[in-house]
Amino acid sequence: MNHHPDDIEPPCAGTLGPHSMKAKFLARTGDPVAKLIAPGFRGDACALYEQMRVQGPVHRSRTGLFAVVSYDGCHQVLQDPRFSTCASLTHPADTCALACSAPARTEGYRSSVKRSDEAYAIAEPLMRPALHQAATRIDTVAHDLLRRHAEADFIDLVDDFAFPLVVACLGEVLGIPSADSARFADMCDVIGRSVHGTPSAARSEAVEDAHEDLAALVIRLERERRQSPGGDLISRLAAPRSGNGRGNDLTRLIDHVQRRDRQETPSTSPERSGIVPDKPSLEETAAVCRTLIASGLDIAVCLIGNAVAALAARPEQWQTLRAAPNLAAKAVGETLRFDPPRRFILRIASEQAEVGGRPLPPRSGVLVVLAAAHRDGLRYPYPARFDLARSSQPSHLTADGAMRLEISLARLAGEIALWTLASRLPHLRPAGRAVRRPGGAVSGFTRLPFHVSATG
Repeated sequence: MNHHPDDIEPPCAGTLGPHSMKAKFLARTGDPVAKLIAPGFRGDACALYEQMRVQGPVHRSRTGLFAVVSYDGCHQVLQDPRFSTCASLTHPADTCALACSAPARTEGYRSSVKRSDEAYAIAEPLMRPALHQAATRIDTVAHDLLRRHAEADFIDLVDDFAFPLVVACLGEVLGIPSADSARFADMCDVIGRSVHGTPSAARSEAVEDAHEDLAALVIRLERERRQSPGGDLISRLAAPRSGNGRGNDLTRLIDHVQRRDRQETPSTSPERSGIVPDKPSLEETAAVCRTLIASGLDIAVCLIGNAVAALAARPEQWQTLRAAPNLAAKAVGETLRFDPPRRFILRIASEQAEVGGRPLPPRSGVLVVLAAAHRDGLRYPYPARFDLARSSQPSHLTADGAMRLEISLARLAGEIALWTLASRLPHLRPAGRAVRRPGGAVSGFTRLPFHVSATG
């Protein structure tokens, strides 16, 4: 039985992307998936989730994509090795062809992905201790950013606070020396803002140059930290696994990842034969740093903006945080559920599978709608309510090591941001129209103006 609409090819064919005329036509005629994946989308995403949910846990779109909107269904797809990563909705053909090809052709690809995922898995639990030692300096940065705009009685929470604060967090996490801080901030500005800027040859060249500068900086710092290690993330990644407690932690973590992925590891890989690297390679360390800046920075900035916007729209919740700034971590967690920065990801079924009772044929494009899963009424009571008092709930869904790494950074930066705002600016008030960023894949704001008077 053909589970795709007769007149639309599956996404793996590479013929359907959010820029195609067909996708635009389907969006105009009401297809909720086509609307959501449109690059200029600014509508009510939650209304689209509910429209998809009418069909059940899995919505079949006329685009050819299957949208999974239930928590259990999304969790299943993310855990099932039959669903392969496909990085782009616009040009999925290359990745999908690789995911659906013979094992001999994918061995190198899978091994590379697995090594990268291990590097992210090693880095993620080291984020908090790397930032914890710099908490006082980060707190000073946060207060200085607010003080700088106090006289103007106005601040854009995105450009004037969230973005420079996350850059400062990244600098502390990676241990960027003060002599390189201005250069590092410029790299972050070019790489971090490029993800939602207007594509152009000049911008692409600037981004490429910034990536090369970042790689050179990481190589230099990694070599320096091998001789004189500190508590930063690069030092911790460069440290050998043997001879100290930190190394033992890395050993346990790598062993855990090895056991988890053993069924997916090719028989010729060094991990399968019991040989594991004593630390991430220099290339993998650079990839961790690049991910933190290229996507982690953007996700963290969006999370801070989404949290402030949700609290500002609910004065009673803001009052709760004002009275107890230590609830900042709780507010971050609720924002990740209520308005997560990353709304969906794409997966490809490499073979026949079934999700939520619906059969999916090989090479089906599967849109894992994380934001809809986090509003699943079967898992979250009163899912449309933003509530700092929300208690037991399932964990937030993450796709892979890179996503866990970026969410870890977003949590840390978000906690610092909300704690500082609640403590220093308890009478924060909207000062104009907030502007949502276009596109459905990432939820955030491009403009979030507020009055900054500390006395109301």
